[in-house]
Amino acid sequence: PSDYKRFFDELDSAVYRSGTRNGAYFSVPGFPYLRADRFLVSLKDRLKSDAQRQQWVRLMQQLDLSARKTEIQTLPAGEVEKLAGAFGLLPERGILQAKAIFFSDKMMAHDQLRPDFYEVLRVTVQDSDEYSTLMRIFGLYPIAAIPVAIVTHSVFDEIAEWHQSPPEALQARGTLSAFGPAETLEFSSRTVKEILEQSRQNPLAIPLPSVGDRKRLSLTFAPIIIQDLAADYDRPGAMIWDNNELEIDPDSPKVYFYFTHAYYKSEPVLQINYVIWYSARDGPNSPMIERGNLDGLTIRVSLDNNGWPFMVDIMNNCGCYHFFAPRKEKVKHIRPAPLAIDAFVPTGLPDDVPRQRLSIRIISGWPQVANLAARRIPVEFKPYHLEPYQRLEMLPKNDSHHESMFTARGIGKYSERVE
Repeated sequence: PSDYKRFFDELDSAVYRSGTRNGAYFSVPGFPYLRADRFLVSLKDRLKSDAQRQQWVRLMQQLDLSARKTEIQTLPAGEVEKLAGAFGLLPERGILQAKAIFFSDKMMAHDQLRPDFYEVLRVTVQDSDEYSTLMRIFGLYPIAAIPVAIVTHSVFDEIAEWHQSPPEALQARGTLSAFGPAETLEFSSRTVKEILEQSRQNPLAIPLPSVGDRKRLSLTFAPIIIQDLAADYDRPGAMIWDNNELEIDPDSPKVYFYFTHAYYKSEPVLQINYVIWYSARDGPNSPMIERGNLDGLTIRVSLDNNGWPFMVDIMNNCGCYHFFAPRKEKVKHIRPAPLAIDAFVPTGLPDDVPRQRLSIRIISGWPQVANLAARRIPVEFKPYHLEPYQRLEMLPKNDSHHESMFTARGIGKYSERVE
């Protein structure tokens, strides 16, 4: 086991030196082959059997190996050679990835022999709070929070007014253009329900669809984007590296998708996330301090275990302006958030979704959603292709090298703002 641990120590050191750590998940101290997210942390209190505990650990191992795949793929060539040389391996990323899988399995099998393995893990696996309480108390947060809250409420009032207005009353700065999935699947309640039922056949009853079924679900619920095109920064596209700069290729529109989990009536449910990118936040609609390179939206569709969307929530990719559109009969009320901003619900989920496709109207320059509707894909539309989100974490660069669009802290590179 000491050799296995040494491999992960050396790999982590190389990743740290090169700044290529995948910041999407947090490590489990003392268990270098495990990583967790908030959903996996939440499962700790649901573990009633050995089979459930084993699945929980396996999910954390899979999360770590997924993150290590992107980290190894984005390591500089010099670090790959150094790491491979330390273990007598050929300097090939595929070999390092295979070794990570091998050593991960060996370490996990060894640790699971310990009688207190799961008890130690229950204590060790903790949510990684991204905020510093100390800095909030002694820093500028108490002062900054007040004007931020005032501005946020003002913006929410404006957005709510958009959603309460008929679509024809919304002013466009340019031309409204429809973007839709190049490949689609029509919604079938029976098919989606069968996929979810089959995917929940595991000890923790978590929806874990296969790769093929994930693709089918993503095609079924992919939204229509009604974009106000007034300038080049309004054109969604593919994220690419160009001369060491992150750029958006609008001639190849892409929407990046990934899956997450939440709870509905205390049961784990599946969520499909669709991510759109633009070259900038700019133009007269956008607040001055928010303008800068790169912008986008994340659209999340939450499915109940019968395969019907019960909630859509949308936010800017910076994490701002998050709002919810629940199915009215599924959500009774909003729980107040003391000393915080309550969940923003400017509208509900259109009744005809998913029998018709979710349609999202986005304003120019400051990608905010002005209207949600249900409609068929129009005859004339610009096709976008669905791409796994993990591609953003290892984008092709010069000389077959790959680099993530994110820093080790999970912030988009070259996306600084005055704010």
